[in-house]
Amino acid sequence: MTLILKNIGRRYGKSWVLRNLFLEIKDGECLALLGPSGCGKSTTLRLIAGLDIPDEGSIYINGRDLKNVSPSKRNIGMVFQSYALFPHLSIASNLTIGLKVRGATESEQHQKVSSILTLMKLEDLAYRKPAQLSGGQRQRVALARALLRDPEVYLLDEPMSNLDAQLRESLRPEIRSLILQGQKPVVYVTHDQQEAMAMANKIAVMQKGNVEQIGTPNELYNSPASIFVASFIGRPQINLLPPESGIIKGIRPEDIIINENGINSKIIYQEWLGSSKLIMLDTPIGELRMITSSNDQIPECPKISWDIKNEHRFELTTHKRLN
Repeated sequence: MTLILKNIGRRYGKSWVLRNLFLEIKDGECLALLGPSGCGKSTTLRLIAGLDIPDEGSIYINGRDLKNVSPSKRNIGMVFQSYALFPHLSIASNLTIGLKVRGATESEQHQKVSSILTLMKLEDLAYRKPAQLSGGQRQRVALARALLRDPEVYLLDEPMSNLDAQLRESLRPEIRSLILQGQKPVVYVTHDQQEAMAMANKIAVMQKGNVEQIGTPNELYNSPASIFVASFIGRPQINLLPPESGIIKGIRPEDIIINENGINSKIIYQEWLGSSKLIMLDTPIGELRMITSSNDQIPECPKISWDIKNEHRFELTTHKRLN
């Protein structure tokens, strides 16, 4: 099974929100669409689902052109940011209603709902209503509903953005395992780079309706194709040095080291991050971020440097990576 978006364009009025978008997601792949608000992530998801129509290009699932195919006929499992559960129905009834619509017998409904509740560790909550569940439990129900469809493609639209940070962290491996074990293409929309790196095999970094780069988390971090990608991927953010000879150099905070033969600096801010700490330095070439071990004793005015092989170099006018 393969999901392909070929030369997709979408505009509202005279403004293009997507242009010449090409994506290919295969069985067992989870592609995260990552980028700031307004970059076209959710629009892309809506086009795949059939909730919106492209002005240009085509969308295919396993070779089938989805043009003129209604959302209900696309066999897509969606998980939304809002859980979209019926508040007056129990969890079991929320899961059963879709099976009824698709013509499942009562015995099939009971068997499938019972199995999915066990899989999602919700069997003891089957007869509670959504308001009686925690955010994490409601998100499990929303995912269970998508899994029950046995869809050809999964679409997840910021499914954990309403949850607190600790709960998101605990749910990530669980949800990733469930959506990938189905061996179907998965598109996961998020603005959170940490979530994208945790959930996806590949990440498409988007800006202003265009894909800046597609790659594994490791590729995006170590070989960013542009200044935008270099700045968007990685926390704390990469240091960008003043332009020199038509080149902008970037250096990751963890690649800056203390060196007696380095440049002068002065600590202006420190932030404890647990096992490490972020140090903001004032230097002759501007403020720089450095990451060190939380146990390191750093003098107030350290001398710093970095290995030239760790520099990322970008062309001044295009902001594209220089090999």
